[in-house]
Amino acid sequence: MAKKFFYNRVYNTKRTIINIVIIGVCVIGIIICFILTSNFQGESKKTPGGELSIKKEATVEVNEKFANDIYFSKIENVDLSKIKINYPDNYDISKVGKYDVKIVIDGKSYDSSLNVVDTAKPELTLKELTIKPNATYSANDFVESCTDNSNTKCNITYYAEGVDEEGKAINYENYKKAGTYSIKISATDETGNQTVKETKLIIQNTDSPKPPTPQTDNKCKYGNGEYDSENYLIAIDITSNNCAVSLDLYKNTNTTKEIDQLMETETTRIKKDVEGLNLAGTLALNRMVSAVVNKTGDGIIGYELKIVVKITNNGETKTITEYKVDKDGKRVFIENPYKLGK
Repeated sequence: MAKKFFYNRVYNTKRTIINIVIIGVCVIGIIICFILTSNFQGESKKTPGGELSIKKEATVEVNEKFANDIYFSKIENVDLSKIKINYPDNYDISKVGKYDVKIVIDGKSYDSSLNVVDTAKPELTLKELTIKPNATYSANDFVESCTDNSNTKCNITYYAEGVDEEGKAINYENYKKAGTYSIKISATDETGNQTVKETKLIIQNTDSPKPPTPQTDNKCKYGNGEYDSENYLIAIDITSNNCAVSLDLYKNTNTTKEIDQLMETETTRIKKDVEGLNLAGTLALNRMVSAVVNKTGDGIIGYELKIVVKITNNGETKTITEYKVDKDGKRVFIENPYKLGK
């Protein structure tokens, strides 16, 4: 049975009163439904004294160590050491791609495939940088360390989607005068997984041990970055120096680029996890993105991503998992009955 995808985007706005504080939330609903059962379970094969179900496809992360049982959804009284797995000449566990696999059982060959994916963000650690007025600096000057599961070098740049309170692009590389400035650095791997973190650039005169802080001293036009953290979790933080941006920003499609990338990454991750559960039934994935407004209701401070996966079998629907994603790309579970990893 083929996988089905339904992709709908809906924009609307709602306001919730909590402790007499208006929390504005612009909601973008994105729903994908897909059927995975036939692809994961594959076909059943009898062997002397046992039975196997061969998956049509299996998924692993780049450089992930795995056993041959990844190709089977059912293993009964079978010695897997006697089964041969043949890979194509171009197979490379360190490279993202789909590889055709031949599984040889009792002299007969069966088709499967291995998807090598990369959904892990680089591990980025930043440091503050202090320079003199008019001195030059680069994005790499703020980096303490950066590593990735692909074992390749991180691509370090200034955050391209950084915006000020009015939604205008910030040029992080052009500060010259004395002051303390908020700097956002982006680290990406070869697959495009991105980690964004914030640090400080301190431009200091030699005779001024405590430089002025023109950004932090000014009041935020649309309020600060405080939000209803009990009900929302920020996955993408778009504040600059802890100042919210204009409410009109969510209408700008440029601000959803990072969210779109995060949703695609999470779809791949959850598909891999569900695949490993070997469940029978129809699985539905629901992805919800919310533009979260600060406590004053004057500005947007970031975006929340919520994932819900349910399974329907014999007329009964159950939740496999429900979680939100934090700024480090980690899952914060609401429901996790199958003990999926973070």
